[in-house]
Amino acid sequence: MSSLRLSPFTGHVVAAAGAHAVVAPPYDALSADARAAMAAADPRSFLNVLPPGPEADVDLEHTLRACRRSLDRLLTDGHFRAIDRPALAVVAFGTGAERVTAVVGDLPAAAFEPTGDGGEVLPHERVDPVRVHHLVRYLEVVGIASSPVALTHRRHQAVERATAAVTVDEPAVAFRDDNGVDVALWLITDPEQQDALAGAIATAGRLFVADGHHRGAAVAAHDPVHGRVLSALLPADRLQVLAFHRRVDGVSSSVDVLAALRQRGLGPEPLPRAATPTEAGVVHIAVAGRWWRLDLRDRVLDDDPVEALDVRLAEREVIAPILAAQARDGGTTPRVRAVASPLGLAALEGPDAVGIVLTAPHIEDVLRVAEAGLVMPPKTTYVLPKLRSGLLVVPR
Repeated sequence: MSSLRLSPFTGHVVAAAGAHAVVAPPYDALSADARAAMAAADPRSFLNVLPPGPEADVDLEHTLRACRRSLDRLLTDGHFRAIDRPALAVVAFGTGAERVTAVVGDLPAAAFEPTGDGGEVLPHERVDPVRVHHLVRYLEVVGIASSPVALTHRRHQAVERATAAVTVDEPAVAFRDDNGVDVALWLITDPEQQDALAGAIATAGRLFVADGHHRGAAVAAHDPVHGRVLSALLPADRLQVLAFHRRVDGVSSSVDVLAALRQRGLGPEPLPRAATPTEAGVVHIAVAGRWWRLDLRDRVLDDDPVEALDVRLAEREVIAPILAAQARDGGTTPRVRAVASPLGLAALEGPDAVGIVLTAPHIEDVLRVAEAGLVMPPKTTYVLPKLRSGLLVVPR
């Protein structure tokens, strides 16, 4: 049982009539250029209100002031309506047997301890202090929460019963997004229903951060005593975890990547086309327009829940030899970056790039790492469903 209890929030909910145009698509599923193009194409898009991503080369303060102006315009133009009483929310993604529901409410910032040393909500990633600072400035300048931190808990029947009692009614907002996903939101303002939902969550056991480590850490840094973190709680057995792949940019043409891997004792096998591996311990790599398979299963370190992950396996056995070969060649140090699965395998290819395709960890792998007080490498998990920004606007 958790000592945490969800609290209702106040603010605005997106107007049902225009929700499809206003609510932003999943942020990480778009490149920075695609986000900028979509935001510029439609001033109603909540992408215009969201903070710039860590890869964006922009004037932060100027951009945040523009975010606030876009928010004010959306509120003034009637794209949101005020929530007349403190509310919890239930958000559903998909339909029928595929539907996944989340309970949304506020949790105290004190529960979000970024290092995992004392918080009641367990993280599985470290946070970047620079990114946290940018999000603190967002809270100070724009002054809202619209992207809930995704938390998860192991399956619990009391939560299932409480959410089912809500979703039998008509939702306040319902639409189908451009990816064909049905999104629905219910507002719960009745105190008895709120107690039922909050009480069920309180009995669901340990809570884990599934997505949004930086947002939770930013609220804790902004107001550690009185701050509230807008949170969406989802059952772990309903989450799908995709991989963040790796791309090594800036590899000199004179570096023989395959030779470096063979010196490591690996035997790259040619693949006929780009493909995702189907079993843990196997990675695929893209080198100079060709694809190769590496079987690393005999090098998995099973006695450590972090070192056993494919992302760490690739760092040790694939990325490290490439970086070492580049250093011997005297070239500049390559840049290693994460590429979300939805961006596609083509995003891993480039004239001076080596792409590395990974299998995703299971959600239980993520929970075990968190329970052990450990952290995964940054950008290891891409968790679905992705929560949407712009369904709710909650003052902070």
